[in-house]
Parts: sequence; C-alpha cells; structure tokens
Amino acid sequence: MDFSGIECPVCQKKFQQDDDIVVCPKCGAPYHRECYKERGKCIYTTLHKNKQTWKEVFCPDEKKVDEEPTDDDEETVKCPLCGSENPKGTVICQHCGTLMASKISFGDDDGNENSIPPGFTSPFSVFIDPMGGVLADKEFDEGVKGGELAKYVQVNTPYYLRIFAKIKETGKSRFNFAAFFLSGGWYLYRKQYLKGSIISIIMVLISLCDTYVSYYYSSDLFKRATEALTTSANDYVTYQQYISWAKGNLYAHEILLMFLPYLLNLVGWVIMFACGLNANRGYYQYAVKKIKRIKESKKDGEDVTKDIAEAGGINNAMAWVVFVCYVILMISALFI
Repeated sequence: MDFSGIECPVCQKKFQQDDDIVVCPKCGAPYHRECYKERGKCIYTTLHKNKQTWKEVFCPDEKKVDEEPTDDDEETVKCPLCGSENPKGTVICQHCGTLMASKISFGDDDGNENSIPPGFTSPFSVFIDPMGGVLADKEFDEGVKGGELAKYVQVNTPYYLRIFAKIKETGKSRFNFAAFFLSGGWYLYRKQYLKGSIISIIMVLISLCDTYVSYYYSSDLFKRATEALTTSANDYVTYQQYISWAKGNLYAHEILLMFLPYLLNLVGWVIMFACGLNANRGYYQYAVKKIKRIKESKKDGEDVTKDIAEAGGINNAMAWVVFVCYVILMISALFI
C-alpha cells in the first residue's frame, strides 16, 4: 500500500515516497521508523484488542487520506467499534454512541487506556469516552447490549453505562445525588413518567400539608408552649420541654398537629434518600425493559435504533415544569 500523503500518527507529518516507513505487525499502522522507535510500540492498542487493522478503520477503501472524494464514494462509513453504517461526516456512531474513526484510543506506557484523536497536537485537549469504557457489544441482559443502552440514555452516557456495568457485574450501584435533590423531577426528566408522577404528587402533598398545618395549627401551639415555658430566668426551651408540655396540656390530635410538620419533613427526606439510593438501579432495569419491548415488537433483523432513541433520552420540558412548580410552592410557603 502506498502511504504517501498519509500522516504519521506520532509526528503528524505526511509520508513521502522516500521515507523510511515501518508498519505494526498486528494492525499494519504505518510509522516513520524513528517515530516508532520513539514510542517503542504501536499506539493503536484498541485495534489490537478488537482484532481490527489500521487499514480497515482509517482507509477502508484503500484511498489516500488527502485524496479528493468522488461522486462514486459511498454515502456511509462504518463504525470502528460496532461496525454499523453511519452517514459520512458522522462524529459519534448513531448505533453505539462511540466516536468514529477520526478518534481512537491508545494505551500509555503503563498500560492505561487513553482516548485522544490520532492527530492530537495540543497538550490541553480533553477527550471523554462517550461509552464510559463500556464496549458497544457488551451483553447486559438477554440481548440488550451496551450500544443500545447508550442510545437509550443519550445524555451523560459515560456515568450511566459505568454504573449499569457495575450493577450487572457486582450487583452494586451508586448513590444518585441528582435523583436525591430532584426526587420525582429526576424520574420525569428521565422519562419514567409513572414513578415520577407518583413521587412528585406525594412530595407536593407533603409540602402543602406542611405549609397548611404549620400556618393554622403548629405555629400557634408552639407559641402557646413557648409563652408557658419561658421565664425571666430561662428564655430557652428545649424540644423535650415542648413534648412534656404538649403531653400535659393538649389532646392527642392537638399533639399530632403540633409536631406533624416535623414528621412530614422527615417523610420527605426519607423519600428523597430512597430516590437517590435506588435511582440508578431502577433506571437500568427500566431501560432494559423498554429496549426489550421495542426489540420484541420488531421483526428479526429490523433496525430498532431510531425507536430506542425516541423512547429514551430526556424530557427537558417536563423537568422545567416540575422545577417551576417547586419554586411556586416554596414562594407560596413564604408568603402564607
């Protein structure tokens, strides 16, 4: 193969016909002899692991990199990871979410995997693996693969795919702080509408009850208790004193109304904690279930990529609606 005009992946200088060129014995990647000696090994370790050749990924049509395209050129390019066809110019594979051939991973001298463009020149460039280190063909659950989960998640795939892989391999998950703070709003944002609606309604009812009981009952009862317990020698009242006073001066339903706001707040915190604790595992199970349903509804061999993408992703509009509702409730509570 004539490598003239193709860039050396180490020095980024184009090969000339009289250059001393060596190729990797595993993938066939070309290098200047001095550049290869400088590195000490081929940088395309991902190609080696996937049993791919440099020519398959970077020169699938055996054309020079700087050759002008013709009208006979194909309109699609193949993903170097999952092999799916994508429209020319695609940066991220539409099927598995990984970067196309213009980006590649290589190992450093310690054997660690790093992902940067082969034409990398700036020491300040940053590249994030969109699959979170998970292979597109990794089997998760009865035919559901990593590439399909990436297509379903769409946003923040590196985080979720790593968590999904951890759940699959070890059964352990991680605490989701977004779900903890947003509770039902997070579920609606991730298109888990039933669970998100139920949690959001419960949280709204807790907030409304808290505000109503505090304004009409609890505040007055605490005021009465404070006036009765405060003396000139002691102007500080403990909760133990409030409880003792309530037992001796109030009926059972009045005691409940006095401390109900605190119980409601406790219930709210428990729900938030449960959301953060179970969000990732529940999202993984929900995504797998949705993908299975989509695949079962299609004929064998029929492309399900578009349907998975439409079913997954996020719902920004719903997230904003929930956020506005929460803000309105908080402002209302301040002015009641």
